[in-house]
Amino acid sequence: MAGAVLLAALGAPALLRAEGEWQPTTLSEATLAKVHEAAKAYQDCLNEEFRAHVGEAVDSRLQTDRILHTCENRLTPMKAAFDAEKVPDSISGRYMRSHRTRGARDLVRLLMSAQAARAADAESESNPPATADPPSLNPHPPEGKAMEIDLNLIPAKLDAVHAGLAAIVVALLLVQIILLSVAVIALLRRKPEPAVTVQAAPAAVAPAPEPVKAPEPVVKKETVVLKEATPDAALQLLALLQKEARFVDFVQENVAQYSDAEIGAAARVVHEGCRKVIGQSFDLAPVRTETEGSRLTLPKGFDAASVRLAGNIVGEPPFTGTLVHRGWKVENIRLPKVAEGHDSRIIAQAEVEL
Repeated sequence: MAGAVLLAALGAPALLRAEGEWQPTTLSEATLAKVHEAAKAYQDCLNEEFRAHVGEAVDSRLQTDRILHTCENRLTPMKAAFDAEKVPDSISGRYMRSHRTRGARDLVRLLMSAQAARAADAESESNPPATADPPSLNPHPPEGKAMEIDLNLIPAKLDAVHAGLAAIVVALLLVQIILLSVAVIALLRRKPEPAVTVQAAPAAVAPAPEPVKAPEPVVKKETVVLKEATPDAALQLLALLQKEARFVDFVQENVAQYSDAEIGAAARVVHEGCRKVIGQSFDLAPVRTETEGSRLTLPKGFDAASVRLAGNIVGEPPFTGTLVHRGWKVENIRLPKVAEGHDSRIIAQAEVEL
């Protein structure tokens, strides 16, 4: 069976006949056995390294690169077996890359799931862990049996769809918070411009027989100056969200390749970090002090910048309606100071492991 699969994966008869050095049917049973043995040794090495390092608090991608680098020498016998049969490098390289790609994909998903599970357990210490760990994350498999990296063993609950929707809502909420924070900071930094007063010149005094004209009233004109918001504060906030919650990594990740349960577990970690950053950087207070769902009346001349009307808006104020959301306002900002010459556009430094 292994020989048939290998021949199907390496098959390109028209191209190989043109080279004149190798045909798919020339692979011997001994070569197929060596290839199969090297593939098994590579998989066993990935399993052993995964069990040895699954508990480390290291970024899952860096940990995956380290494991793949450690197990790379297990593929050397496979390349030697192909070279002995004069298999073209383009064919053997493609077959070996498929093993590397599959191993990397499985390791990243399992390490991210284990990392999210550890963060969730640390957050809720009052809930003891289950007596039996999930099979795919067990660092000590039964003696004599090699651990298998099987994505089908990752648990999936009936409410996984709701967990995925919750992750999307959290991401959209964080984007809205960032935009709102930038607008508030720009509003607070804007200095009021002095009003320009234009006063008409008094009318000339007519001759004695004619009455003196009364001066016209003073006309005041306010000049509205629009300023562009500086990006430094927004970049600072984005850098803090990346540092504490890996927010940019979460938003830039292609979540289509992960299950809803994995997305929900990762969203819990992102939410906790973002909540920490918002609490440290801003003092928030509700715009309205009434209870949500209560009836209230907005008088004539109410602040339209802090209250948004929705529904059937007819006539002039006062308006009576139901408070759907109390709103939020920032009472104090505590963003860190930036040193002279600091490049705020770098929100997360590249990491290089030596």
